[in-house]
Amino acid sequence: MVGEIVVAMASFEIRDARRAELTDGCALLARALAFSERDALPPWLVQTSAAQGGLALGAFDASGLVGFSFALPGRPGELFSCGLAVDPPARGRGIARALKLAQRERALAAGVSVIRWTADPLAAPALALYLGRLGARLVAYEPELYAAVRDDAVPPDDVALEWPLTASAPIAQRPAERIEIPLDAPSLPRSDRLRWRMAVRRSMVRALDRGAVGTDVLVDRARARAWVLFCESA
Repeated sequence: MVGEIVVAMASFEIRDARRAELTDGCALLARALAFSERDALPPWLVQTSAAQGGLALGAFDASGLVGFSFALPGRPGELFSCGLAVDPPARGRGIARALKLAQRERALAAGVSVIRWTADPLAAPALALYLGRLGARLVAYEPELYAAVRDDAVPPDDVALEWPLTASAPIAQRPAERIEIPLDAPSLPRSDRLRWRMAVRRSMVRALDRGAVGTDVLVDRARARAWVLFCESA
């Protein structure tokens, strides 16, 4: 990977995570993603991957590491992002978006043109960042993608996200459909999360089968509601 690029913000900086910082970053990811000890990323693997074309970026302020992102080398010209996390007391400062933009800058400098990753289709805040603020696209639905290797009280569905780094800004399109998702899924009882999971799975699979892609998230905080907007793909 090309030389390090340090991104300095008003109250934090983003740079490569090194040595013991990788342990802190992996622990932060495990907490944020509710990984069990079995599922947690081993720091040695992250270090090895970063040396082979991956990216392990940390956000740091006066207190130390407050955000972390990790991406593996994927197919030629691609990275696969395996996690993004911000320490709860540091949220609301734009750290998650800054980490992804730094990831994009480093990827482009290394000749990478696409970053892919997966996300929970019920995670409204994350999807709002990925689709609305970064310009990634929701292109596939993977029912119970990691169910065989992760225990969860509710089937752990994922959606596949694609972020073309060199594409020009897309032409604004009128949404063909909007699919409601919970604004705060983790706070819901299991029975409600299961109901949402099944309803969203049916609706998103149907929209994607028709050729639509997810492009944005509409949030109505006054009514505590959120929708993923789908447009017909070009």
